[in-house]
Amino acid sequence: MKTALRVTFGLLLLAMPLLAQQSDHYKDKPAGHEKNKQSSVSADQANLKKYQGNTNILVLPGLVADRQKQRVEVMVESAKLAADAPCEFTIVAEASDNTYETLLISFARPSAIVQALEFIGRKPGEPVDPAAFRFWSKGECLVLSLLKTNEPPLRLEKMFVDRRTNKTLPEQGFRFTGSLRVPDPNNPPKEVYAADKYQPMSIVALFNSPGSIFEVPYVAEQSDVYQNTTVNPEHPLNEGTLLTLLIEPASGTRPIKDLVLQVHANPAESFENSNGLKRLKNLVCQLKDAATVLNNHSSISSVFEAIAKLDRQNTDYYLTVNFGEDIDLGSAQALAKILAIMDCDRGIRINPPSSGQLFYRAFDPDRDLLDRSTRLYQPWELSLAEKDGVVSGKLLRVDSIWTNSAATLEFHESAVSGSGDLQKEFAAETERTAKAHAAGRPPVIIVFAPASLKYGQLRKFLEPAILAHQTFQVFVDDPMPPIPAGK
Repeated sequence: MKTALRVTFGLLLLAMPLLAQQSDHYKDKPAGHEKNKQSSVSADQANLKKYQGNTNILVLPGLVADRQKQRVEVMVESAKLAADAPCEFTIVAEASDNTYETLLISFARPSAIVQALEFIGRKPGEPVDPAAFRFWSKGECLVLSLLKTNEPPLRLEKMFVDRRTNKTLPEQGFRFTGSLRVPDPNNPPKEVYAADKYQPMSIVALFNSPGSIFEVPYVAEQSDVYQNTTVNPEHPLNEGTLLTLLIEPASGTRPIKDLVLQVHANPAESFENSNGLKRLKNLVCQLKDAATVLNNHSSISSVFEAIAKLDRQNTDYYLTVNFGEDIDLGSAQALAKILAIMDCDRGIRINPPSSGQLFYRAFDPDRDLLDRSTRLYQPWELSLAEKDGVVSGKLLRVDSIWTNSAATLEFHESAVSGSGDLQKEFAAETERTAKAHAAGRPPVIIVFAPASLKYGQLRKFLEPAILAHQTFQVFVDDPMPPIPAGK
C-alpha cells in the first residue's frame, strides 16, 4: 500500500480500538478472575517483604524483576480462548476490554513491564508510527516463555499455530518496542504509553502494532494474523489458570545498525533530458555506518554493491536517506523507485526522514490518487513551476459535497508564490473547518512539479507542510488533472 494510504489507515488502526463497544461481553473475564487477582495482590505483598532492601530486585504490582538474573516474571492468567481459536492479541492488561479474545491476561500494567525491563538494562525500541513515516519497528528481541508448576519454560511462540504452514510460530523472540507514547486523555500535556490508556491495552501482539509493548519481529498484518493464527491444541490452558510469564534476553542478540545514505548531484554529469534510471548517473552517493564509509566509489551502483555485502541474515539494518538540495526531482524519482524495491523485510528497512526532509516514498506516488472521483479522500493539490529561478504555483482545494448519498466536487484555486502563501492557505482551512465543526482534511498533499526543479527549491516551498508532518505525493512531469468545465 502506498504511503498516503498507509498513513491514513495506520492512524485509524491505532484509533479504532477506542471505539470498541463498552458491553459486558467486551469486559468478560475468565472464571476465577477475582480470586486470581487477589492472589496476585498477595504475591506482591509477599515479594515486597521478601526482597525489602535488595537493590537488585524490583517489585511492582503483578511482577518481579531480577537485575542479576536478567529476568522479569509477570503474573498472568489464562483467558477463555479455546484450542484452535483465532488469536491476534496474545497478552493484554487486566483493564483491557479485549480479554475475551486474548490468550493471557496480565496483572502487571504495560508501563510497569517496560519499567521492569529498563531496570534490568533492556531499552525499548520504537514501534511503527505511520504518522511519523516509521513503517518498521525497532527493538531488541526478547524471549517470552510460560512457566507452569514443575514444568520447564514453554516458549510463547509454541502456543500458536500458523494455518498456512501448520507449524508453530518461528522462535525469533518478540520485539521490545515499548508502545507509542501519546497524550494522556485526562491530561493532554502529559505523555503516557498508549498500551496503558487506550484499548486494547496490548502487551504482546502477534501483528505489527503501534500500541503494543511487544510484537513479532517480522511483517505481520493484523487481518492476516487473525485469519491464519490459532491457539495450539497441543498446549491447552484451562480457563483461569494462574501462570508466570518469563521475560529474558535472547542468547546471541541480533544487533541493530543504522546506516545513512547521503545523495548529491554530480556536476560532471548532465542527464536532465533523460528519463528513468539513466538519471541515477546524476548522483554522488555516500553510504555510512556511523563514521565508516561503506561504498568504494560515489556511484549509486557502488552503494548497491555495499548493501549487498551486508550481513542481513544476522543483523537488522535501517537506512536513513538524505537528499541534497542540488538534486533535481527527476533524479530523486529514479532513486525512489529503486529504494522502494529495497525497502522490505528481506532487504533493508528505511527509517523516517531526517528533520526537514521529505520521505523518499513521496517520489514514488500512488497514481490512483489522480482520479478525484474514486479516491477515498480529497487531499490538497499543488502545481509548481519555475521561471528564472523563481518557484510559484497554484493550490487547489477539492471539497466533496454530499447530497442524497451522492457527492459532487467543488474546486477552489489559489495562487501561491512561496511557503508563506502556503501557510496562510492552511491556516484559513483550519479556521473554516473549526467554524463548520467539520473534520479536518487528511494530512496529504499531491504535488505536481517538473523534473528539472531542484529538491532544495521544493523543500523550501513546502517547508511549513513538512514541519507539520504532512504526507506528500510528488508527481514528476505529470500535469495536474484539469478542473472540469463549469466547476
